[in-house]
Amino acid sequence: MPRGVELAWRSARGTKPGPRPALTLERIVGAAIEVADEAGLAAVSLARVAAALGCATTSLYRHVRAKDDLVVLMCDAAAAPPADLPAPDPLHWQRSLRDLASRIFQLYRAHPWALDVPPSGPPTTPNQLLWGEHLLRALSRTTLTYADQLRTITLITGYAREQARLATDPVIARDEAPAAEDGGYFQLLSAVMTPDRYPMFCRVLADDELTTGIGYTDEDFEFGLARILTGLTELNERQPPP
Repeated sequence: MPRGVELAWRSARGTKPGPRPALTLERIVGAAIEVADEAGLAAVSLARVAAALGCATTSLYRHVRAKDDLVVLMCDAAAAPPADLPAPDPLHWQRSLRDLASRIFQLYRAHPWALDVPPSGPPTTPNQLLWGEHLLRALSRTTLTYADQLRTITLITGYAREQARLATDPVIARDEAPAAEDGGYFQLLSAVMTPDRYPMFCRVLADDELTTGIGYTDEDFEFGLARILTGLTELNERQPPP
């Protein structure tokens, strides 16, 4: 088991009885997340986290020795389901999936640095797996096979992550018309695309609604999510109960 994953599971088991040390892995991870939220993932280092905690860098080594392991712990801590997360309702599974997808999307938007961490396969840490647990519970009364339920987890979490990346992109995410000298995504495309080579794009980009500089909106997220849920509903109705 990779060291960072091992530390995440060890931390999830809780602390042993007895006096609580002044410097804990939880405090270290919390300070690292604060640095990343403020200045991005590249700004995180053991030295900067130690400075934020007011201790020597060597004091961190008792808990974590490498930035890679710290990043694993940060991602898992940032992915902790919120305290007000309602229990999934298998009888209204589409609504539960919509809520879970929206909350995963918002977690990424709250911690955009997590989008800079390349996915490294299926989730393996406690909090990340909790989202899968909630999604599986929502799907537990459907006719989807277990394999399709796992595929649904990948589909929904991957969609939420990608949409969060678009929503936090400095060009696409603009919510106001940019200054004329600054341009914008659609203005850029309109300037370089020609009808002879990109006739379909040019026809779409001629729409005034696109060229006003309005960026990513909740409607963009809801559009794709609704299509996913429609497809899952069709699959659920087509398959016999397990």
